[in-house]
Amino acid sequence: MRFILSLISLYLLTFSQLGFCFSPLEAKISEADSLFESQQYIDAYNLYDDLLSNDGAYSSRMLLRMSFIQEGQNNYSKALYYLNLQYRLTADRQTLNKMSKIAEENNLVGYQYSDKEFFVSLFNNLQEIIAIVLITLITICLVIMFIRKKQNLSITTLTFFVTVFCGIGLWAYNGGIQRAQAIVKNNGALLMEEPSAGGRKLGVVVQGERLKIESDNDIWYKVKLPNEAEGYIRKGRVLEVK
Repeated sequence: MRFILSLISLYLLTFSQLGFCFSPLEAKISEADSLFESQQYIDAYNLYDDLLSNDGAYSSRMLLRMSFIQEGQNNYSKALYYLNLQYRLTADRQTLNKMSKIAEENNLVGYQYSDKEFFVSLFNNLQEIIAIVLITLITICLVIMFIRKKQNLSITTLTFFVTVFCGIGLWAYNGGIQRAQAIVKNNGALLMEEPSAGGRKLGVVVQGERLKIESDNDIWYKVKLPNEAEGYIRKGRVLEVK
């Protein structure tokens, strides 16, 4: 029974994303694209932002356009935020180069990229294919298990593989492979020793810098700086890259 429930979970996780291109959101996306192409950037951005913030809908092209608009307004922290989202979605080398360029031009730290970050982005880009492969492998194992069970043969090895495949799928598709990050919205964000406004101030974090989120504590994030120092920062002062 647990195997069946795990299989259903993986199916739902895979195909819940496939309704995007058939949803009523297409009209709003089309309107925003039309505004962007006619160079009505602010109106286009407002629609894109509404899609992302309220509908949870976005595409690679939409994120690149949002970044372009914000960079044009010299809001490089938001431009980097959208580029980070786009890179996680596509693992695109050009996006990586663009982020590095903006970070270098503004003397920002936290944009040193690792193999792990590339792997996370690649997973995001291929997650539907990976899910289908996992589901196929689990289904094949279950069918063989059923046949062998009928023949009174051992299913221990197959049970092990099904458990491993289900475990990998449920772990990966419930955030296990992700690494949360945050980009500082604006200058003056304080890094505190404790999750409290009355705690000792460790320093001020620069707008646009990227931090690793270690944990969540009410209205605070525990973060790690590029120099490995740790502290707490208010959630309202950063943009979380999921």
